[in-house]
Amino acid sequence: MANTVLVKRSTEAGRIPTTAQIAAGELAVNVADGKLFLKRISGTESIVELGQTGPQGPIGAQGPEGPAGDQGPAGADGSPDSAAQILAKLVTVDGAGSGLDADLLDGIQASGFAQVAGATFTGTISAPDFVTTSDLRLKSDIRQIPDALAKLQSLHGVTFHMADAERRQMGLIAQEVKAVAPEAVVEAEGVLRLAYGNLIGLLVEAIKDLAHQVDQLKRTTS
Repeated sequence: MANTVLVKRSTEAGRIPTTAQIAAGELAVNVADGKLFLKRISGTESIVELGQTGPQGPIGAQGPEGPAGDQGPAGADGSPDSAAQILAKLVTVDGAGSGLDADLLDGIQASGFAQVAGATFTGTISAPDFVTTSDLRLKSDIRQIPDALAKLQSLHGVTFHMADAERRQMGLIAQEVKAVAPEAVVEAEGVLRLAYGNLIGLLVEAIKDLAHQVDQLKRTTS
């Protein structure tokens, strides 16, 4: 004689049945979450999500067809998933390259650990190494920097105190840089911000200009 499987349904996301709402052998499905539940009757009754190691949901969670009800405490043979077990299940669903375990700083996950765009930080930021994408294949309309030495001579290296900062710093003035190298200056929220790394090209070309002048002087004096 065939057995009939009884199923209760809920279309409200996050709803979990209580032990009073489903009978032994009866299933409850939350179609919004794609989760299936049954009642454990060994020891203290509890609700278990199929595929979980123990009771699912907090005490007092609402069920598919009625108000909240109490779930018994978890038994020793049905303890809730540990943090490590939950992480392992999430990784199996989201893929090995999901970045969920990127805090381990290993393999592919580490390379994408802190992918941010347009972020603003305060205070001191440090890292063992900073890498900037600079592949020729990703660049177009490449032009050599003209009059690099003259541009560099118009800048002033200064020391200063930033607002709300105690430590004295050293650098350039963004307004001066913008006048000769606007590519190295970004304006955000009404404030000029300087990309110091972008000035390397200017420094290289200025040194080459200076070296050329030195070579000419050597020729005229020899």
